[in-house]
Order: sequence, then C-alpha cells, then structure tokens
Amino acid sequence: MWDLTKEPTKVLLKWLKYTYKMGMGYDPTQNGQEYITKEELKKELSTREHILNKQESKAQRKYKIKKDK
Repeated sequence: MWDLTKEPTKVLLKWLKYTYKMGMGYDPTQNGQEYITKEELKKELSTREHILNKQESKAQRKYKIKKDK
C-alpha cells in the first residue's frame, strides 16, 4: 500500500483529479499493480490543511495589507 502521508497535498490533489477524469484509481508507479482509490485520497486530504484558491489568496493578501497600514 502506498504511504499517502509522505506525499505533498498538491500531488494528492493532482492524483484525485486524475481519478475523477479516468473513473478509476490512480497508479503512482505506472506499472498497473498498485492503485490508489478516490476514497483513500479523499480520506488523506481531509486530514490536511486547506489550500487557498486564487480568490481566497487574493482576499487574504488584501486583508493583510490593510491590516498592516
């Protein structure tokens, strides 16, 4: 079984996107022997901190600038 705790969050999000696109699990080794399911990826991502999207990042930067003035 693949240790998802060692993978960066952005990589896990990329793999999750791939599983939705292909409709099956993701094989990080690309050898067809080990698949990671959507459920495993979602479970691991639920333990991670939220990553801001562009709109949230922009709002946070604006807030920080106003706060510092």
